Amino acid sequence: MISVLAAIAIALSPQLSIDSIETLAWQEADAKAEQNHQRDLKTDIDVGTKYAVMVDTHCKLCSDPAIIKRIQKVGAEMADIANQTHSVATWGDKRFNTFNYTFKVIEDKEPNAFSLPGGYIYVQTGLLSIIESDDELAGVIAHEISHAKFRHIATLQRESSKISMIQIPIILAAILSGSPNAGAAIEGVSLGSTAIENGWNVKAEEAADYGGIQLMLKSKYNSTAMLTLMEHLGLLEKGQPQFYANQGIFRTHPPSKERADSMIKYMKQSGVPIQRSKVSTSFRAIVKPDDKIAGAVVVTFAGKNLFTLAGNDALTRADEVSARLNDFLDSTPEMYEVTPGADGAILGGTQKLLQFTPEDAAAQSKSLEDLQKEGIAGIRNALYTVTFRIWSTH
Repeated sequence: MISVLAAIAIALSPQLSIDSIETLAWQEADAKAEQNHQRDLKTDIDVGTKYAVMVDTHCKLCSDPAIIKRIQKVGAEMADIANQTHSVATWGDKRFNTFNYTFKVIEDKEPNAFSLPGGYIYVQTGLLSIIESDDELAGVIAHEISHAKFRHIATLQRESSKISMIQIPIILAAILSGSPNAGAAIEGVSLGSTAIENGWNVKAEEAADYGGIQLMLKSKYNSTAMLTLMEHLGLLEKGQPQFYANQGIFRTHPPSKERADSMIKYMKQSGVPIQRSKVSTSFRAIVKPDDKIAGAVVVTFAGKNLFTLAGNDALTRADEVSARLNDFLDSTPEMYEVTPGADGAILGGTQKLLQFTPEDAAAQSKSLEDLQKEGIAGIRNALYTVTFRIWSTH
């Protein structure tokens, strides 16, 4: 059956070729598809706008100008990339969807973030308190942008006939925030819970992770941050399971082994090295002055002292050692790879991580052998900390 446009064209110009008729038919189909696309985007914007007003009314928005500026700056950068990048969606609307994204902060201790249709992104202060870099913040925002970009709520509505498009956004806003503030805005929680129990969120989270990685790879931020933030959350859940297991981000953003493994796979496929120390202070050796020995510096990891260096070049040496140590720990080596070398050296595999000197020993009134033993123990403890944090999620 030919289209109305093609039939009219034939009547007016009977000499038109079959190719021309087919071209007109394709043009008409494309025009209709674009009309439907714009209608869908407008629906998202209308629904999101309506429920953003409700969220803004029932939740306390942050008024700290520094926090707001930070969120909006990083958000604007990631939004620009999203609106210029046709990301691959493993679940959701696979078309190239663009929105004028809006970023806001909610005062709430729960570590969470969520998005509404049409590009309304909310980050809670509880999540900001565990984010350790702008890279991790960009990862959160890239993930939430991907939910909106892939139109996950609209996809849920299509797949769950019992839930109306009008109900879904505020159900999710309340469920995702998991806070008393949002409770006043929720109706029909049982429907939302049923949808989540049916597993839609697993597909949505995996798709948003992959979408987020794609955006991060095109940004100035290190995509490892998406992995480290999940590892932070995994440790938080492991440490306080009774409080967090049924609330906040763990209800709908489970930091699962499968998600973490998928992120690592995406990064390896893209040839991106995993550099936890670049994006997270929890995974980074840090140099600071020694508060007991004048002129000496101490290298710390996760708040614990690893070893002390002294002498006129102590700071320079410590900076060089910490850089080598961070690279070594980023490779997640085995414990046995940390070994003693000659004359007070400590090796990481075949690489010399550091060399204690007589000045170091004299300043601490210890032998080179004692410093070496203590240093090896400190580095192994740092490696254990890295491994434990990774195991919490993986």
